[in-house]
Amino acid sequence: KIKICTWNVKTMAKAGKIQNAVQEMKRMDIQIMGIAEMRWPNSGEMQVDNHRVYYSGRTDGVHEYGVGIIVAPNISQCVTNFVPVSERILLLQIQAFPINISIVQVYAPTRDKPDNEVLELYDTISNVIKGIPKHELVIVMGDFNAKLGACEKTQHVGAHGLGERNDRGDLLEKFVETSDLVVLNTFYKQPPRRLYTWKSPQDKPGRIVRNQIDFMMVNRRFRNSFTSIKTFPGADLESDHVPVVGEFRTKLKKVQKKVPKKFDMRRLKDPT
Repeated sequence: KIKICTWNVKTMAKAGKIQNAVQEMKRMDIQIMGIAEMRWPNSGEMQVDNHRVYYSGRTDGVHEYGVGIIVAPNISQCVTNFVPVSERILLLQIQAFPINISIVQVYAPTRDKPDNEVLELYDTISNVIKGIPKHELVIVMGDFNAKLGACEKTQHVGAHGLGERNDRGDLLEKFVETSDLVVLNTFYKQPPRRLYTWKSPQDKPGRIVRNQIDFMMVNRRFRNSFTSIKTFPGADLESDHVPVVGEFRTKLKKVQKKVPKKFDMRRLKDPT
């Protein structure tokens, strides 16, 4: 079994914070950690305490937005491809058995940004997914800054969301339907403290302000690969978000020689 999580950490551009993230991975026995709001400029990969860190940020040197994926040693030797798509999207591909795994880590625009930025993001993710072979396990995860809410169950969104849906939630549901993804953390019945992913600064005893805006999704045909998914409120990286942690079954295959698959970056960002 592989344990995977996605977490908005607010920033990794702080001394010692990336080391703390690796410590939390070890403590929680997580092999793959997706990061939103990494805030590292440019893109690349580096080693931290035996773990491999892949990151994708702004190209103008500004410490804003940014995504990353940290993998444990047993995973890093199986990575076949890393594509830093933008400061909001990163693709990591892993060789496994019986099927390979493609992970897309996302940090979506916040509520104050116009809807067309969100739609552009979903278009780009769709183009990334289209470039992945049909038979692979595709995991799309991250901070979507959208509330799906507790709604009637559909093929793509379960009944165990939290709170009320908002407009961005409608856009997210359209995206998962067209991409045939399943929003995993809405399908598992959990107590509310294992559902919320973000705590408002206004949250206090007697006035609870908590939302579910970070999600983990998988292509629908492989939904049953996942055995559990919930949040871990006890994890600490000085963030107002908590990690969403899932477990899935697979066997890893060590890569003999990396031959990265080429993605045409211009086509990903501009589908025309």
